[in-house]
Amino acid sequence: MNAEAIPNSALRVTSHEVLALLSFGPGPGADLSRKVLVLADLPEVSDLVRAGLATLHVRDMAEADGEGIHLRDGALVLSVILSTATGWFEATRYGATSSLPAYIVSSPHGKAAIFLRPLSQYLCLPLRADMDIKDFLEQTVNGLVAEAHAMDGGLVTVRRHRLGAETAVANVKVNADGSRQLAALPLQDDGQLTLTALDESQDAGACVSSAFRD
Repeated sequence: MNAEAIPNSALRVTSHEVLALLSFGPGPGADLSRKVLVLADLPEVSDLVRAGLATLHVRDMAEADGEGIHLRDGALVLSVILSTATGWFEATRYGATSSLPAYIVSSPHGKAAIFLRPLSQYLCLPLRADMDIKDFLEQTVNGLVAEAHAMDGGLVTVRRHRLGAETAVANVKVNADGSRQLAALPLQDDGQLTLTALDESQDAGACVSSAFRD
């Protein structure tokens, strides 16, 4: 996502600010978010969480009064989504150069796209309530596949994380000649993902989305 495409509703936060946001709603959803984002489960009194609260306050995303610290506006929305998350998609491109992960998180209280940036920063974009997560996933996968094609090949890996379920994976291999192969569920007898050659008419994003149809 380039700078021109970033909407005003997007929120930029650091990893320690995410830790602070998660501290407001401990529970299974917050634990899943920490697992996906590879963040430590730290107590509220830890230095990193307190640093996150401090910078949220300085940036006017939180306010303090005699009863404690309260989140505001976009920070509050993001905290609720992350703390009640029920599912995540994680997409990454590997090759001569690799992309930083892009995430899509859903909860009963909202959805968001999250893009990891250098220096452990996250660009967080709330999604409309009527947007189908699979549509955004397809757009993300197709963008990464196009990048891999422009770089003479690569691998796009998508992981689905859900509460109470094992992580599921789908891979799109982009060869130097432009041909593509999908490796996805179901598992074969040898425990490997099912490998399917995609023809030119098939949309890679839609094929990945279909692989996660259950």
